[in-house]
Amino acid sequence: MSRTMIIEESKNAFIEALFQLLKSESFEHITVKQLTLESGYSKRTYYRSFKTKTKILDIAFCKYLTSYHDYLLKSSITPDTIPKHFLEFIWPHHDKIELLAKNDLLVPLLTRHIQTIVALLMKVNVPWRKGSLNNQHYEYMLTYSIGGFGVLLDTLFKKSAPLSPDQISKALSRALKEIAVQVDMK
Repeated sequence: MSRTMIIEESKNAFIEALFQLLKSESFEHITVKQLTLESGYSKRTYYRSFKTKTKILDIAFCKYLTSYHDYLLKSSITPDTIPKHFLEFIWPHHDKIELLAKNDLLVPLLTRHIQTIVALLMKVNVPWRKGSLNNQHYEYMLTYSIGGFGVLLDTLFKKSAPLSPDQISKALSRALKEIAVQVDMK
């Protein structure tokens, strides 16, 4: 196995260890010792890849974001299918999203990476953006939308009764339509 693959394997082990520990511990109370025991890797390996627990979340998020970008590039996207595509991608990871939301980590994570998310989405060709002359305006709309979606997801995943993908899709669709109405009013 190449050195790069070994490093990726250890990073993935720490990511999985963190999510496993979040099932029974709050983020603040998880220690490096617990992470090393759960992952099977040493403290030295931990500190080589991560300086903080937050860095584990950041690296995991960036991996998912890259996968989401690749997924979108293969999809046929219309304004009406955005929530459907989004949920198809995130649903296999909904347990992790729920853990992030219940530990008040989801919104701060999205906030730290919002510019990266916007830049990534700007690289996805969508027909309705081609006529847009003002990319800055579109970037602001994306930032606003992502912030709203993030808070909505956080709220939905914190609920004690589990939601179905269809319920979440409907909530996201309503939010997206409301944003479109607000933009058209101006």
